[in-house]
Amino acid sequence: MRRLGVRAFVLLLAPAFAHPAIAAELAVEVRGLRSDAGEVRVGLFDTPRTFATDDGKIAEIVLRPEGGVARGAFADLAPGAYALAAYHDENGNRTFDKGLFGWPLEGYAFSNDAPAFLGAPPFAKAAFSVPEGGARVVFRMVYWYH
Repeated sequence: MRRLGVRAFVLLLAPAFAHPAIAAELAVEVRGLRSDAGEVRVGLFDTPRTFATDDGKIAEIVLRPEGGVARGAFADLAPGAYALAAYHDENGNRTFDKGLFGWPLEGYAFSNDAPAFLGAPPFAKAAFSVPEGGARVVFRMVYWYH
């Protein structure tokens, strides 16, 4: 009995001696918006396998455009490699609208201004590092139709 009590006591105290988690902030700025209508939805990804998929997002922020720019931030991130995918939901339907043959009807963007052709770019092209002190990422929206 005594041994079990000591183990339980050690397990209860362990969090008190653990190192505090480092949480960084990632400031995001999306430029080149063709209008201030609707919202800009920005997804944060941390793995190549699920990059730019709805299921792969580890976080999302919704930004209001102002003067052709949308700004916001992700908080409490662990330092590491991340990538962003965004779209300008001008009509506010919370869907990335596509036309005939899947051509985008709304603006889209990837961190590092990674170019897309018939789908999202590879994670490695859009990836960037977030150090302990945080980071700022600026990228541009692309529109197929004007």
